[in-house]
Amino acid sequence: MPIYGYECKECGHQFQTLVRSSEKTPACPSCESKDLTRQLSLIAAPAKGGSDAPAACEMGGGCGPCGCRFN
Repeated sequence: MPIYGYECKECGHQFQTLVRSSEKTPACPSCESKDLTRQLSLIAAPAKGGSDAPAACEMGGGCGPCGCRFN
């Protein structure tokens, strides 16, 4: 289940919520409006350099506990 960020067009409140595929657009927790703009999640943004590697792995070598090597 993805977590989406929203901004309310009525009051400007920004919030994040877990959205299930069966659920419709959530209501603003501040004013209960459903007139929302979905925001781009930073988690969904591509890693620097266009690689599929997580940003932490771009430092080269193993990136810690997982030991992956993308560079």
